[in-house]
Amino acid sequence: MNSRRSFLTSVGSLPVLAASPALAAAGSGMNAPRKSKSTILPAEGARNVIHMVADGTSMGMLSLANHFSEQHRGRPLTWFRLYQNPSAQIALMDMRSQNSLVTDSSAASSSWGSGVRIPNGKVNQTSKGASLTTLYELVREVGWKRGLVTTTEITHATPAGFAASVGSRNDANDIAVQYLNRRIDLLLGGGRDYFAADKRKDKRDLRGEFAAAGYAVLQTPADLRKAPSGQPWLGIFSGGHLPYLVDQMGGITPKADIPSLADMAGAALKSLSREPHFILQVEGGRVDHGCHNNDAAAAVRELVAFDEALDVCLAFQKESPGTLIIITTDHSTANPGLNGMGDNYVKSPELFHHLAGVKQSVPEILKRLRLAESQAQAAAVLSSATGYLPSTRRLETFDPFLKKKGYALFDGQNSDNSALSLILANHIGISFTSTAHTSDFVPLIALGPGSDRFRGLIRNTDVFGHYLDFAKIQFKNPQEPLVTDAGGPDPDPDLAERVHEYLLA
Repeated sequence: MNSRRSFLTSVGSLPVLAASPALAAAGSGMNAPRKSKSTILPAEGARNVIHMVADGTSMGMLSLANHFSEQHRGRPLTWFRLYQNPSAQIALMDMRSQNSLVTDSSAASSSWGSGVRIPNGKVNQTSKGASLTTLYELVREVGWKRGLVTTTEITHATPAGFAASVGSRNDANDIAVQYLNRRIDLLLGGGRDYFAADKRKDKRDLRGEFAAAGYAVLQTPADLRKAPSGQPWLGIFSGGHLPYLVDQMGGITPKADIPSLADMAGAALKSLSREPHFILQVEGGRVDHGCHNNDAAAAVRELVAFDEALDVCLAFQKESPGTLIIITTDHSTANPGLNGMGDNYVKSPELFHHLAGVKQSVPEILKRLRLAESQAQAAAVLSSATGYLPSTRRLETFDPFLKKKGYALFDGQNSDNSALSLILANHIGISFTSTAHTSDFVPLIALGPGSDRFRGLIRNTDVFGHYLDFAKIQFKNPQEPLVTDAGGPDPDPDLAERVHEYLLA
């Protein structure tokens, strides 16, 4: 207990969330946790689990963030330093979904959250629509507390994959209701609109319902700092996703209005630190969105912020050594890389250094470019936002894409954000393969008790079983065969990830 008090002191003066008797007794309603046919096992392992996801992070993205950290923080990423830690277990993880070699976030997170490879677009449901029992339902039965922390909407695919079961990842309104019915103990992120009566189609005041159920409803960093002990938390700090850090730093969005991922992770760990057992998912979700937009500056800043949250989690683990930390990603997105620029590539470091001078995200830049009434105004917008003054010829080539009339030789780059990124590649040296996910096996580092289960080449669904073992539960959801070719019916378009929404800064 003394070590836990030390952590509480190190992360500030936030009150600690005590165990609530009401939580153990709750669980009625249509979406309440189903009684599983689970068996208690005499397994040894982690007492607590922190599952950290830098969404959409390829090895190329990780390398870029490490270069940036060394240039501008004077040190490597903590993630990279862990590769030198002899206690850390290193793995590659196969993240394919049931119906594709390329996974999306909902199928990826559901593989961890139910132990089943499901079709892209669903959340813990099979191709036939059967709901799977989630990890967070199961561990609740044996008294584990459960938290979700993210820079995306709290109802987004990755957090939902541990706790919800819906037919489409886009059913955010239903996911929000399931969080209430399944009594998730701690929720911190964006997505306020899915809890507000004036934004929901059913007009339910979910914020009021959470409050009536005993939750402290938090909407500002100040609320988070003074959050009361003895209650579960619903912290929703923006209408949609939390704003990109590059826009906060550039003055587009007031930085003081939004808690950092490190702040939210620290608060969450403080509130959970006196619990006998907990599992906490911490997601840096907007790395993925930056990569979808081919926005190197936004993605790198978000990944560095994720690394700062990792520092907070490692500090907690030092004081609570029964904690296992998993650091990974759910898939790669758009695979950015720093290119060899100039003779013998000597210009690459200079161009990469320009990345720090980009002050706005691609969505914000495009918003201003659409208002420009001349090429001169467009050039001024780009120069102000990035420090780069493109040639007239490049602006002429880009203009049709801005008007949705461009034509790229590769369909995966046939968009205004991709075209803008290719222009900026001449200034920062970084380019992307497309605006979509890729099939790469993903990096994983495990540190702490039970980490020896996570080494070598592993499969995404293995994670679910390991976590259940730590909770001393034996349970297995029904599996279904993989789709290994292009056969079968066309997928429902409503299941697709709405990438266009990430253009909203």
